[in-house]
Amino acid sequence: MDALLQDLRLALRQLARSPGFTAVAVLTLALGIGANTAIFSAVNAVLMRPLPYPESEQLTEVTSTDLGGVRFGVSYPDLVDLRAMTGTFSGVAAYSTQRYNLSGAGDPREVQAAFVTADLFDVLRVHPVVGHAFTPDQDREPLALLSHGLWSTSFGSDQSILGKSISLDGKPYTVIGVMPAGFHFPDDAVQVWTPVGGILEEEPRALTNRSFHALNAVARLAPGVTPERVARDLDLLAKRIAAETGGGPDSGERRVVAMGGGPGGGGPPTVRRNSGSPLDNTGFEAVSLRDSAIGDVRTRLLVLLGAVGLVLLIACANAANLLLARAATRRREMAIRRALGAGRGRLIRQLLTESVLLSLAAAGVGLVFSTWGLDALLTVWPRALPRGNEIALNGAILAFTAGLALVTGIGFGLAPALRASAQGIEEALRDDAAGATGGRWRGRLQGSLIVGEVALALVLLVGAGLLLRSFIALNRVNPGYDTRDVLAARIRLTPARYTSGTVQKEFFNTVLTSLRNRADVAGASLTVNLPLSGSMRVIAFDPRQIRADYPEPIVLAKASVVTPDYFSTLRIPIRRGRSFGADDRIGTPRVAVVSEKFARDLWPGESPIGKQFPLGNPRGLPEPTTIIGVVDDLRSGAIDQPVDRPEIYVSTAQETGMAEMWVVARTRTGAPLKLAGAIRDAVRLADAEQPIGDIVSLTQLIGRQTAARRFNTTLLGVFALLAVGLALIGIYGVTGYAVAQRHRELGIRMALGARPADVVRMLVVESLRRVGLGVVIGLAVAFVATRALTTMLFGIAPSDASTFIATAILLAAVALLATWLPARRATRVDPMVSLRTE
Repeated sequence: MDALLQDLRLALRQLARSPGFTAVAVLTLALGIGANTAIFSAVNAVLMRPLPYPESEQLTEVTSTDLGGVRFGVSYPDLVDLRAMTGTFSGVAAYSTQRYNLSGAGDPREVQAAFVTADLFDVLRVHPVVGHAFTPDQDREPLALLSHGLWSTSFGSDQSILGKSISLDGKPYTVIGVMPAGFHFPDDAVQVWTPVGGILEEEPRALTNRSFHALNAVARLAPGVTPERVARDLDLLAKRIAAETGGGPDSGERRVVAMGGGPGGGGPPTVRRNSGSPLDNTGFEAVSLRDSAIGDVRTRLLVLLGAVGLVLLIACANAANLLLARAATRRREMAIRRALGAGRGRLIRQLLTESVLLSLAAAGVGLVFSTWGLDALLTVWPRALPRGNEIALNGAILAFTAGLALVTGIGFGLAPALRASAQGIEEALRDDAAGATGGRWRGRLQGSLIVGEVALALVLLVGAGLLLRSFIALNRVNPGYDTRDVLAARIRLTPARYTSGTVQKEFFNTVLTSLRNRADVAGASLTVNLPLSGSMRVIAFDPRQIRADYPEPIVLAKASVVTPDYFSTLRIPIRRGRSFGADDRIGTPRVAVVSEKFARDLWPGESPIGKQFPLGNPRGLPEPTTIIGVVDDLRSGAIDQPVDRPEIYVSTAQETGMAEMWVVARTRTGAPLKLAGAIRDAVRLADAEQPIGDIVSLTQLIGRQTAARRFNTTLLGVFALLAVGLALIGIYGVTGYAVAQRHRELGIRMALGARPADVVRMLVVESLRRVGLGVVIGLAVAFVATRALTTMLFGIAPSDASTFIATAILLAAVALLATWLPARRATRVDPMVSLRTE
């Protein structure tokens, strides 16, 4: 212990004597350690930490699947069968998400709610902190559990709220409990939980209809049950149900699917039954609840973790080069200590103590950098990562940083320590004499480190280049409509106040009239499904009723209900036929506008204008519908996904009800967000008690969809630039050090007639040999490593040659500059002065 304390005191004195060296080394390492700490914090919270439920590894999500592998919800009879699998599951609960209009607690507003079965909280093993949860016999009662956040902000954490009523959709619900802080199952938006009876009442036959897939199921595995056994047992259940119901791909069974979002915040689309739609549940699938919650973020985070690992390696190489350069100035010190009896092990321990102290100091600075970085990331991209509210520095992160600092200190300090301690006494004194040019081993080691830095930097630069080009390609996609200058507001009418289609239409007509009368509004319209919003209604029908040779037994088509001026508001051109007119109303033949894909799939090579297909009318009965117009295929679901489904548009004038719509307005001023006040005024004029669910521009919706891509592209770009910067500093430093060590040689060359340009060329060529080797190695490594980016790219291959070539040329060019600057400075020294100093 005394020897260790002595080493620490000596190391602190040595570092204090070289404040410039210490500051540069600490800052270099702090950048690498800070980046690793920040990304590891995200990895730890999202991928490594269990969900915030006791024994959460036993929780699984159970869904139905169809022939195409599409996952959707389960029906109530399915839930009963799943609950009977007591040998597989210790408990099975169900839920579905729903929006409510909350009134009586300040200004009316929309809240996200979840219909849940009473046993959900037992399955999750989470219970209210105030009051109690539902009981099985309360599934049909108007009861409510509040989130801790809603209870605090809207009710002042008043414990007397228990037993009082709140108004949801104009109906009284009795509050019976408050959930713990941070509990938001199935997603962060949920603020209220009500019994599942609310959704079951929407379908009279829900308790017996296997075609009503309205529920999401979450189960807790029985003790000792493996995922493999769950898969086998679910397969047996699916076969038994098929045998009992006569279901199957050729049964012609009619299916209707209606699902809300799952734990990941997304969820399959709503699929509604249409005439002759054989949409079959052919099986079940179980997925870990944690995997369902994190979605596809695992690859993105692991790529970033690998990137910051490379940055740290480059920082370590730079620090090692600094130590090698510093060791040259301490050759006499090491030789004297050896002469006085210090063993090699003692010298190595002393030098490693210094490097570990540098690394620990860098870890402290890096923690500050990582805190700033995490705050900035979560502020700029609050939705880029799931479980973002759980990302924070904690004991595990501090332990990781401390361990990383220790390994880093030993890693970059070991080679210089071994080299410095191995030098013989006579050789050290001879090298320190006038005219010495330094050992070759130091130059070879420094050169190897530079090769490694360049190779690692190029790998990151290629990856960042691919993501950047991918993002540029995504921004150039034409979705088929004009997203500029458009603001939309989602309005869900309170059912208790708007009980008929007539009053619903009156409300929306008042809103549209108010907007259209404004000078700054170029157009206003309504739609059920707003492009890019994630809301989607899908209808299913049998295409063989139209085209006997159609290769599939079912077509899933997006269905939108729009006002006649919807196409002009979004500037969607009618390619053939016409749009809706004043004569297209209830009581007249039903008409529709369809997408090119719909026409191409069902009437290939023919004009679809005037063709008919069966479509459910407002009473839910199939009715021949005539096609009057055709529009382009639109990227309405996701901007980065190809058009995979046909689309059908029907007019609001031929619908009886309009309970929930998006109000879409285009501004003349070029600032769509300025219309937010106009929309609020229009809604207030129509009904002062009606809340607005969401107000967003189409540009913002694109930003939400591309947030994950921008997150990864930006971070990988920052890490690549940081890596390139560190590599260039290393090249500059090594070249400058080589010039300083060879000033006698260079002086002799110039005294013998070498021109300054010859000297510069010699130094540059020597450096570029190392850079060139690093580029070749980096390209080879990048060719393999970029395969990990495949799922993150859009419109570009991971082996894109132009990106590889461009980044290699760019890195070589800046490396040339980093070499040329110190080499040019060496030629400004008078050779006679250089020789006299020797």
